[in-house]
Amino acid sequence: MRSQLTRHVLRRLLVHQAALPRCPLQSLPRPSTSRYPVGKRSARLSQQRRTFLDFFQKAPRTLKAPDVEPGYEALLQFGSHDKESLRPPPREELLKGFREFFKYKRFNGRPVNSFQIRAAQKVFRHLLLPTTSEKGGSLTVADLRTARDTLLILPSKDDPAAAVAFSKALYHEIRKQMGSPQRRGASTAEKNLSSEALQLFDMIPLLRTLAQNGHAIEARDILLEQWPQLSRASDIDMGRIKGLWTPVLRGLAREDQEEDMLAFIETMREEAGITYTQSVHEIVTRFYAQRNDVARMMAAFEKPIEPKDPPRQLTYSDALRCAIRNNEIDWAMSVYQGMANSIDSLENPNHVESALTLLYQFAVLLMGKGPEYIEQMFKVQYEKYKIAPNMKIMNALIEAGIEKGDAYLAERLTSLVSKLGLEPDRQFYSQQIDYRVTANDLDGAFTSYRSLQNFKSDKDDWPVLNRLIRALCVDLSPRHESILEITSFLEEQHVTLEPETVVSICMAFLKNDEQYEVIDTLSLHTIHLNLQERQSICQAFVDYCMDKSNSTARVWDAYALIRQFFPDVKLESRVLIMDAFYDRRRPDMACQVFGHMRQHSNPNFRPKAETYVRCLEGLGRCPDAESLRMVHNMLKMDTTIHLTTAVYNALMIAYTACDDVDRALDYWKEISRSQEGPSYQSLEIVFRAYEFSPFGVEAAQSLWGKVRKMEIEIPANVYTAYAGVLGAHSQLEQAKELLENMETEVHQRPQPTTLAVVYNALGNDDLKRDFEAWAKEQFPHVWSSLEKTRRKRDAEGLMRFQISRPWKA
Repeated sequence: MRSQLTRHVLRRLLVHQAALPRCPLQSLPRPSTSRYPVGKRSARLSQQRRTFLDFFQKAPRTLKAPDVEPGYEALLQFGSHDKESLRPPPREELLKGFREFFKYKRFNGRPVNSFQIRAAQKVFRHLLLPTTSEKGGSLTVADLRTARDTLLILPSKDDPAAAVAFSKALYHEIRKQMGSPQRRGASTAEKNLSSEALQLFDMIPLLRTLAQNGHAIEARDILLEQWPQLSRASDIDMGRIKGLWTPVLRGLAREDQEEDMLAFIETMREEAGITYTQSVHEIVTRFYAQRNDVARMMAAFEKPIEPKDPPRQLTYSDALRCAIRNNEIDWAMSVYQGMANSIDSLENPNHVESALTLLYQFAVLLMGKGPEYIEQMFKVQYEKYKIAPNMKIMNALIEAGIEKGDAYLAERLTSLVSKLGLEPDRQFYSQQIDYRVTANDLDGAFTSYRSLQNFKSDKDDWPVLNRLIRALCVDLSPRHESILEITSFLEEQHVTLEPETVVSICMAFLKNDEQYEVIDTLSLHTIHLNLQERQSICQAFVDYCMDKSNSTARVWDAYALIRQFFPDVKLESRVLIMDAFYDRRRPDMACQVFGHMRQHSNPNFRPKAETYVRCLEGLGRCPDAESLRMVHNMLKMDTTIHLTTAVYNALMIAYTACDDVDRALDYWKEISRSQEGPSYQSLEIVFRAYEFSPFGVEAAQSLWGKVRKMEIEIPANVYTAYAGVLGAHSQLEQAKELLENMETEVHQRPQPTTLAVVYNALGNDDLKRDFEAWAKEQFPHVWSSLEKTRRKRDAEGLMRFQISRPWKA
């Protein structure tokens, strides 16, 4: 599957010099002014140029180039060349790109998504191939370890399979190079370590990657297999060896492997002498708490810790929350009291403060206390422990109010900050945005955002700011100024917006005809998203195109953006967009969409025979001779398409609808001579073509005679089509006789549509009045039902029922 990046985004580095693509066949009417004019608000910062003569003129709006991470372009170029069977870029460029990309990711702590991992892994395999030239060098152990360690930072919503596969490949290559006499990239100290020590040194990241990404069973098996050898090594810190077991245990708990988790705990005790420590106690208790298994959670929590240490604060927190959710208030109160009593045994002041923070927090969550009670607690605990309330404690209290879903309580708790003389910090304003958005107080939330700008950005703020952007986008009157201000702030911090936020921004600005803002948003953010996230954004654009409430001009703009940023959009989605333009009576646009499918470089996205049929059927609904010629020429040149009866049927439909009946009947001859032969749809289509042919009645009667001689079952739609031919050529008496015998012939009485087809086909008002009088007498109930359908005169002045008569190949 071709990526967005390999074909378009690399070219998007210069896209700010080009205009937004428009429909080549017909210029689209655009609104004269937008609802929120661009000139009256601040746009995103972008580089602009003015000459002296243009000094007094407004600078043109320019587009922002994609924020491509260092080295990533080289990885993408290799993937593009590989797909198209071209010579790869120079080895030194690929090696430099690989190093720069992973160094940048690790230094900045940015996650690597599955799309980027697959691109890097292709380059990795290429760089491992033997080469006769030493030009450019090769990957060292340091390079491999940098890439391996970067894989520990993965997006929360992504497929981890690519990370696991790449981490294994890196581990094996590291072991291979460390086993060689040269040990390229190894430090001096490492060269003096035993193989067991080196194995441990490189095994820890691998086990963490496996355990964190759904492969905890495999991590366990590797650890158990290597444990005897590792435990005998004399130059390894035993505490570090035992530290390998905990991430594997966490992985088993994360994957809901209860039996394996409990069995592994026993193995830890038997093989490594690891008892029911604070870590094990935390993992097991939280495992059952997060699954609301109250009985097992209580048992795990009350099991004594070895050595005799109190539970961790995170364990207390999850256990109490589980008890509250399951209405075990008495047990929760006893645990709460035990936690309060255990504070006296803590020696570390930081541990005391953490315990007090949890005490205050659950006074709100468990006991339902308000600011007045909390303020009194502050005084009592200060006298006892000499720890005054600070912003960390206040933020925990505000978090409790948010967790209870009570924005008013959270607001009341924030009032304590000024009352206690505390200086609000970044987290304070971040949480204030959170609960104000929940309460739909967008003005208050934006005010809090303005205060948040005074602090250094933190990744913990990003989800809240994404929520605020989405809320502003879906407001009844979208606040474009505010949206741009927040997005610009995040973009300056090189923050990638969440896919849902990207969709909200794009939809808001599309509705205001501000394509430049949409292009900037897609350019800056989709390049950092994985395949699934990009597909979700693409689907939102497809849904926008399918929405009939959007204007045709805006839908075309949305489709142009799909082509530019999502060239790997599915063929099915492209066909739906094509159909949407047919429904809008724009066959020129529909056929342009089809033409873009035909021109696609990836064969998987090119039209199949069924796609040609669907396009031609659309031209039957919405005729356009110029578009038909274009599509038919594509069909003639497409060597992958076999001309079946369905394709010939579709050509008959399109040419008949475009008033070229003779050409349509030529394809009937092709069908008659073909090995496949005609279908029932072919018969209906050819009869409908004869309806418009000047001498069609004789050919139709001849064909009807042949069909009757074959003694095949005739469906109602074919029978109706033949009746329409007789009516169109003024053979009214034969048509009446045919309808009278219809129940005998096809075991179905004439339907309102059947009578309407014959009535509409009649060539003058006298024949229509004659037929109407006969139908009222012969089929009174059917005609009565038909009369409920609207009738009006056509361009030739003849009355016609407004019925839908779809073409089907």
